Amino acid sequence: MPSLKEVRTRISSIKSTRQITSAMKMVASSKLLKTQRGITGLRQYAAGMKEMVGRLNSELLPEERSRYTLASDNKRALLLSIASNKGLCGTYNALVIKRTLDHIHVLEKDGFEVHLLLVGRKLEDFFRKREFPIFQVNHEVIEHVNYHDSARFAGKMMELFDNKEFGRIDVVYNHFKNAVFQELVTEQLLPVFWAGYQTEAVLGKSKYLAEEPKIILEPSRQEMADSLIPKYIQFNSYRIMLDASASEHGARMTAMQKATDNATELLKNLTLMYNKVRQAQITREIVEIVSGAEVLNE
Repeated sequence: MPSLKEVRTRISSIKSTRQITSAMKMVASSKLLKTQRGITGLRQYAAGMKEMVGRLNSELLPEERSRYTLASDNKRALLLSIASNKGLCGTYNALVIKRTLDHIHVLEKDGFEVHLLLVGRKLEDFFRKREFPIFQVNHEVIEHVNYHDSARFAGKMMELFDNKEFGRIDVVYNHFKNAVFQELVTEQLLPVFWAGYQTEAVLGKSKYLAEEPKIILEPSRQEMADSLIPKYIQFNSYRIMLDASASEHGARMTAMQKATDNATELLKNLTLMYNKVRQAQITREIVEIVSGAEVLNE
């Protein structure tokens, strides 16, 4: 049985740990609330923009299509993977790493030469040690998410695609559902693909149907596409960064809450142990006193 001093030392240590985890939970909760407000106001706009640009793209003839929507024969793929710069967020980073490895195998199976664009120091630490082909790292863009930095980040990816350095750019990130649940998502960023808008224009036919009225656009459809699709890519990048940031804060808040609860439970058990050890020590001292008194009486 441990001594009273050992139990007191452990109790003091766990109390200090509980204070730290509780403080970290409050900080993560505050950051999550701020990011969550941004996401809540963003999602309706994001859905509307995706619907509008997707429908516009489906109406374009092959010669009018944006270069960012055209498939390429280039078999070099860039995989953007987004995690966190810090730990203490449960399995958040580990799950992103696992999904990234799985998607690398999928792309390689399709004949792509995969290079990594990593956001988050935890990802860089893992993949650099294992000598994966890392094209670039950018840890600042996830630290304080804002539209300006995200749009500039998206602009660099569009430039890489435009210069034919890569024929495909995918992303792995966590889609924020709530503080407890984050959904791992893999998306194709470039070329842009809209599910549900399989265009007939790709086959050389206009998608305008006889029973549907034609929409007259000013400026032309091609000019609208050349303007809106890059803006959509930049905005989508901002949405992804916000989702990833909120997911990180939610995962950290949950992990720190569990750590605080575990510390509280451990403190209860240690306090009970402390009382038992103290009671045993008192009992032993009483027995020694009584035994000593009996010896003197003899």
